[in-house]
Amino acid sequence: MKNFILSTLKTLKLTYGFLKKTTSGNPPQYKLSSYWVSLSDDVILKLKETAEKCRAAITETIEYSLLAQNNEGSALLLSTIETYADKIISESLDQTPAKQVKKITKMQNAAFYAVKISCATGNLYCVKKSDDSWKTKKRTGSINTLFKANILEVDDSPTFNIAKNFDFFILDDHIFISNKRLFESILNYKEAHAADFSELFLEPEFQSIFTELEVMKTYVGNNAIQLRRTSSIRQKGSYLDPVFMQNLRAEYANFGLKIIFDENGKISPTIETCPDIFKALLDHRLKSHFSGRIYDVQSTESIVPTP
Repeated sequence: MKNFILSTLKTLKLTYGFLKKTTSGNPPQYKLSSYWVSLSDDVILKLKETAEKCRAAITETIEYSLLAQNNEGSALLLSTIETYADKIISESLDQTPAKQVKKITKMQNAAFYAVKISCATGNLYCVKKSDDSWKTKKRTGSINTLFKANILEVDDSPTFNIAKNFDFFILDDHIFISNKRLFESILNYKEAHAADFSELFLEPEFQSIFTELEVMKTYVGNNAIQLRRTSSIRQKGSYLDPVFMQNLRAEYANFGLKIIFDENGKISPTIETCPDIFKALLDHRLKSHFSGRIYDVQSTESIVPTP
């Protein structure tokens, strides 16, 4: 991605699009309506500076996972096929006169905006969640002013903030994610987690290791972090491994996990024990062979292949 941006900025063709997202239907369908707007040279210059700043900040990539977190010097890497990113790309192709912004109302209440940078080798899409300046309700609740010639004057001219960073980038078949939470919000990635949650709790194999599941459903609720964790539990599938479950029953107390098992070896969840149940099924409670200490970890990527 770095080389692409560097070469593109030298011969920049820039269009600016913003999209409103809606979900409807059962199951919900992700839909976008979009328009494009012409830019002044000053705005193009600022966007070029923003793209270059973002490019310079990313020094490494980390494979996206439900619990992975990046830092200010890294980006999470994810395939576009797993998301609704194709809808942003397809909408950007419809740069017709009918889609051009001619009334300010077309820009108001946009959920996010996308900047498309084009060159001979392809397109780079830079996406950012819009702030409150794009929302009509926020604007009507305040008096807009402008400080000019040492005087504070009323200024009702609509303004829209353009941030000096982007939340994620779409390039070819990959997404580079700087802000995981906003990426998931923009592309409704939480909806996929919610679907995994529902499907997991319907699996007979998952149901069979518990005495009941209502407590866990209450614990998870609509919490984004817990939904991610249930998705990760389903992806890992440790609960399907009889050896894993046998070891869990035998060793949970030695690893400081507060889990209640009934006489048949089934887990009896309570609100208080749900955090440790999740840690166990995610395999996030590990012991160091060097210090003998026990740790909670976020990543369980295998370094040495298991036999």
